[in-house]
Amino acid sequence: MGFRVFLLLAVLALAACGPRGVLQLVRGTDVGVVQPIFVASNRALRHEGGVQFSGRRGDALHFARLDVSVPPAHRDGKVERAAPGVAPDPGRHFVLSGAYAYPTLGAFVRGVAQAPAVRDEVFVYVHGYNTNNAEAAYRLAQMAHDFDADVPVISFSWPSGADPRGYVYDRDSVIHSRDALEELLAALTRETQVYLVAHSMGSQLVMETLRQISIAGNMRVLRRVSGVTLISPDIDPDVFAAQARRIRPFPQPFILMTSTRDTILDLAAWVAGRPRRLGEITSADDLDGLPVIVVDLSDYAETGATGHDTAFTAPRAIEFFRTFHGVR
Repeated sequence: MGFRVFLLLAVLALAACGPRGVLQLVRGTDVGVVQPIFVASNRALRHEGGVQFSGRRGDALHFARLDVSVPPAHRDGKVERAAPGVAPDPGRHFVLSGAYAYPTLGAFVRGVAQAPAVRDEVFVYVHGYNTNNAEAAYRLAQMAHDFDADVPVISFSWPSGADPRGYVYDRDSVIHSRDALEELLAALTRETQVYLVAHSMGSQLVMETLRQISIAGNMRVLRRVSGVTLISPDIDPDVFAAQARRIRPFPQPFILMTSTRDTILDLAAWVAGRPRRLGEITSADDLDGLPVIVVDLSDYAETGATGHDTAFTAPRAIEFFRTFHGVR
């Protein structure tokens, strides 16, 4: 058995054994800082102790607002969660202080419009592979809190199976989700501008959707996309270049956050039989003149970390982006 195969199996085994994110509602808590998270999802609904989003693919979009309480003990880059079987402590853990459903896309857009904001813009986050709805929501709450977000933040929660063995299932779910993300962007851009941020495999979903919108000739939507940031994008560089050439107008700024120390993308490149993924390049010169900004985070990766989520988990990177105005 080759070393890479052994390493891949070890990573999958460790991921499978780890506790998964769970939305835990603790009503009446006023201990932490409440970060509202709007959720649009094409996951199938699951009725277990209340309505939740599953890892199965749904036929329609569903909408919610989650009020996430960020604990006073929070440290930059962390999502502090209670251990399995342990009651969450709002003083130490991320919990929900409220959860609300919207019956329609129109009601959802009105709800987003009523949220406090300092400018005409919303932030849409598209999570990556092997991520359940709770993990996506808590991660976005952490990012919004740590980066001092001053606009409404929306999680587009696509149906990842949240199974480390389900890479192909998730890739297929990305294709399945293009129309749903397009529907959301079309509705949001009627009222406001949208800044898109995607992580890992979610970057493929963003690129495919923008390409689809462009081919359909819906220039109104693309003109209201105020920028795009792809974090550790799990895309073949040649595929990205082909996608980008079909997107007109091409959103600006368009930022790629990359790292040569991303072990997850190393494995993805090995599985794909290619030397590297887009999230491992170090210069825009590798992309034949495409108007993108490459931010190389290799030096910010923490010791022992995978390097795949450095942009929003490494305290040094978070501090850097707080003062790096070119990213916004």
